[in-house]
Amino acid sequence: MALSDAERRKMRAAHSIGPAMIDYLEQIGIESLSQLRDADAGDLALQINVMLGRRHINAQGVRALENLIECARRAPE
Repeated sequence: MALSDAERRKMRAAHSIGPAMIDYLEQIGIESLSQLRDADAGDLALQINVMLGRRHINAQGVRALENLIECARRAPE
């Protein structure tokens, strides 16, 4: 299932998260912000890199994912 526009807007509220990162998350199976509450940014980066077949997510990308995870943890359930 694809991310809804509402979920995309919630994710874009996190610092340094843009449409490309959201697309990558969708491609690895993320369907909602709430799925990221217990996620590990390093693990997500690894999954994205494996999916892309190359190292693409660098330290800055990991920090962006950390921001997104923090946003998920603060969001109301």
